[in-house]
This record gives sequence, C-alpha cells and structure tokens, in this order.
Amino acid sequence: MSPDRDRLGAALGVIGVVGNVVGVAALNRVEGAYRPGGLGAWAESALAHPGASVASAVAFTVGLLALAGWAAALGRRLGGPLAPLAAGAMAVGAILDAAGTLLPAVLVLHVAPACAAGTCAAVARALLGATLSLDALFNLAFGAGLALAGWSLWRSGRRPALGGLGIAAGLATIPVAGQLAWEPAARLLAVAGPLWLAFVLATSVLLWGGRGRAVEEEELRGVARAC
Repeated sequence: MSPDRDRLGAALGVIGVVGNVVGVAALNRVEGAYRPGGLGAWAESALAHPGASVASAVAFTVGLLALAGWAAALGRRLGGPLAPLAAGAMAVGAILDAAGTLLPAVLVLHVAPACAAGTCAAVARALLGATLSLDALFNLAFGAGLALAGWSLWRSGRRPALGGLGIAAGLATIPVAGQLAWEPAARLLAVAGPLWLAFVLATSVLLWGGRGRAVEEEELRGVARAC
C-alpha cells in the first residue's frame, strides 16, 4: 500500500456506513427500537419479527466494528496531537456499541425459546436496556471523536469544509447520548445520523484515492503544524 492512501481504512468506512444503513432499514417494522420509552414495545416487536431483529443486530455489529477500523485509519492520516484522542474515542465507542447491538439477537435466538408466554419481559427489558445504554455511550464517544477530528481538519486549513462537517456531525451526535433516558434525544439521530455518515463517506473517499504523497499528507496531516 502506498503511503498516500489507505484503501483498507476506506473500505472499512464504507462497510461501516452500509452496515448502519442496513441495520436501520431492517428495523422498519420493529417498534420502539433504541428509544427509552419504547423498551416494552421493542421487546414485543423484536419477538414478533425475529428475522428482522437478527438481521439488524448483525448489520449494526459488522458496521460498528468496521467503523472502529476506519477511525484508526483516519487517526493515522490526521496526525497532530488530537488525532489519537479522536480516533481512540470513536473506535472505543464503536467497539462497545458492537457488543450491545448483538443483544437483541441474543434475546430472539437464545432467551425467547426458553421462556413461556409473557415470562421474558424482565429479561428482555434488561437486554434491550443494555443495548440502549451502550448505544448512548457510542453516541457520546463517537460524537466527541468526530468533533475532534473535524477540528483537526479545520485547523489545518486544508479541508475546512470537511472539518466543518466533522464538527457539525460531532456536536449533533453528542446530545443523542441522552437517549438513555430522554425520548427527544433519540429523535436527534434523524439529524446526527446523516451528518456523521456523510463525514465517514467523505473521509473514506480521501483515504481510498489519495492525491500524491506531498499533497495529501499536507492536507490531512497539516494539523500537526497548526496545533
């Protein structure tokens, strides 16, 4: 791999985006998903649509693990003092959330078959509550990492528009962490989600193509001089 590109990191970014989009789409008929006031409805609907619940869990988990790899690749390219913190926050948040997104599949595949009718409610709420909690942590950590990465790009002066997108995505994503207990926070994902997906895709394009060692390193690593 030439030093002015990271195609593995770019591919992981695209996989991360696709995984999250597919995960959301699979939940189309599952009510109450990832909403603090919808845990009961989520449990009932997940059991009513086991295939969709498992498909969503797998898609989210694969996508989140891919995002962790993308974050590491972006951190290597950014350079500067904020890069490790930005990449670390995004990667840790994604890995922790990947563990949580598997829990709905655990509920459907392993817990529900062992329960008589109506006796799984407490366990179901516990598993889905853990999923929601880890997703809230993801939004906090990933949002902070996005904001730091965006700030690094903006300060470098080479990618101000992309940096601004990263900052906006991060600042929009952090409040979604309130989804743990506050219903309106969960709704903010309708704004935050498209922003951070766009940032991941845009940076993946840069990681894939490169523009020559001198030019691209100046654009993505110039922050080392600015900070």
